[in-house]
Amino acid sequence: MQVLGSRRGGLITLAIAAVALIVAVAFAVWQLVERPTVTAAVPAPGSAVSDPRPTIAFEVPEGARLGDLRVRVDGRDATGAVRASDGRLTLAAPRKLADGPHSVDVSFSSSNVFARTVSRSWDFDVDTAAPALAVAAPEGGGLIARRSVKFRGTAEAGAAVAVSYEGGSREATAASDGSWELVARLPEGRVATTVTGTDAAGNSAARRRVVTVDTTAPDLALSAPAAGEQLTETDQPLVYGSIASDSPRNLTFTAKVNGRAVTTAKGRDATSPAELEASYGEAAGGEASTLEVDGKRFALAVGTLPQGRNRITVAVRDRAGNVARTSTVVNVNTSEEFGAVDLSAGAKGADVVSLQERLREAKVYPKKAKLSGVLDPVTVKSVSRYQKRYDLPQTGVVDARTRSAMIGRIVVNIGQRKLRLIRNGRVWKTYSIAVGAPAYPTPTGDYEINDKQVDPIWYPPDSPWAAELDTIPAGPGNPLGTRWIGTTAPAIGIHGTYADSSIGTAASHGCMRMHIPEVEELFEEVAIGMKVSIRA
Repeated sequence: MQVLGSRRGGLITLAIAAVALIVAVAFAVWQLVERPTVTAAVPAPGSAVSDPRPTIAFEVPEGARLGDLRVRVDGRDATGAVRASDGRLTLAAPRKLADGPHSVDVSFSSSNVFARTVSRSWDFDVDTAAPALAVAAPEGGGLIARRSVKFRGTAEAGAAVAVSYEGGSREATAASDGSWELVARLPEGRVATTVTGTDAAGNSAARRRVVTVDTTAPDLALSAPAAGEQLTETDQPLVYGSIASDSPRNLTFTAKVNGRAVTTAKGRDATSPAELEASYGEAAGGEASTLEVDGKRFALAVGTLPQGRNRITVAVRDRAGNVARTSTVVNVNTSEEFGAVDLSAGAKGADVVSLQERLREAKVYPKKAKLSGVLDPVTVKSVSRYQKRYDLPQTGVVDARTRSAMIGRIVVNIGQRKLRLIRNGRVWKTYSIAVGAPAYPTPTGDYEINDKQVDPIWYPPDSPWAAELDTIPAGPGNPLGTRWIGTTAPAIGIHGTYADSSIGTAASHGCMRMHIPEVEELFEEVAIGMKVSIRA
């Protein structure tokens, strides 16, 4: 019995000890879980506020004993201003704080075995200044030819930037250097936008931008010359058209002929005729201004067109940068004299026959090809071969440089009494001539042919030796013979003479005389603008 009693007592002792341990552990756990802390700090740690008298508050567990409570703001005791309500402590009527960083320190004693002293510190910023905000683009009042418009500028680093407009808004965040950029899709027309920058404290600044979005090209139509039209009266046509959607005076006009830019004109500089001609032929000829505008209609000069097929492309650009363009193709056939004007593919006439003859003479035109009088693909290719041989741009167009090489130039040697026609880099023909008598010497220098006449009439020049002479009609006895080739040397030209015996002598009044058959031959080989060099 004694042994049994001892065992029972030991068990009871163990049980009591176990219960005590459990109670102690449970108490410790409870104390650990329920240890008081400072939570829900306001202003939030690391935040910024725009109110210089911000609410400063925090929470502690409800029912916690707050012995020796101390609250300091920027190191100054503010405990007396603390008011408690349901576990939340708030500073009543806080003092006004300056812009910049501030700190809050909270401490109190507790009966909790794990937190005899509780403390918490945090910082926040007061920022009452609106952020700097600048909008670099788009320019206010600008015209933009796309709906997706890029906005960019600067603001406070990290600021939220928003662009708002009727029907939408877009947002971005300023980078560390303050730059920001966003793209907003704006509606067509005049759009008022507001750019707003908001910093971390909630301060904001706004800028207004009004832009006009115009993505529609002008409504351009050409009325003359008509597509495929044959121009036989002028090689300097005006192109007529109209602009339905815009005022022509707000546009910039450009024109290209066969891909080469020939004209640029601003509508604001256009002339205003009393009535815009309906026929391009009547208004052409180079006398009209580059651009004429009458209401919605316009007339645009495109310069001198080459003989043959020409593509004229007219483009108009509005102030927003939208471009409309349209083309027309015309055929020019206004000249039969080779060398007077440019020739391009499609040209027809006696001038093209002369071209083909010169190409054959230069051995670049097929022997079996006909002299068709049409600047067809075979002729175009032959022109390109000729241009390659003489180091000219291989365009296939008989332009001024190509004409000059083919037609050549005239070189007169007064001492030798010789006139030489130079073509394709060599002497093509040499003619004997009469030159000015010692009292009326032939002038030396470089000139050009500026006149050609068949069966010319002789008019007495304004000179003492001709003061009492009368006009002599064409025919036998006319001192100019049957042909006159005038030059830019005053009153000096190349002409025929019935006085064959004078050829080879110094007998004229300054002109260069030739045998009539020879001047008629030369007449067919020269062209207006051809160079004439007269040497002693």
